[in-house]
Amino acid sequence: MPRRVNIMMDEEAWRVIERLPRGSRSRAVNTAIREWSETSRRREASARMDALRARLPTVETDRIVRWIREGRERRLP
Repeated sequence: MPRRVNIMMDEEAWRVIERLPRGSRSRAVNTAIREWSETSRRREASARMDALRARLPTVETDRIVRWIREGRERRLP
């Protein structure tokens, strides 16, 4: 359900919006907000993964490969 909102923006942002045709302004703002939101979520998830990685012990590559192979073998009929 669309909602009408009033927002304040600086002159530079307004000059960009003002150049858009009236019918596409809302779509442009919605798209920008969705892209910003997705980028923010990914950045936060990456920071959480980095923090987790810093707390956990390192695991050798050959051990990881062994775990993957064992898991695949268990799934085979």
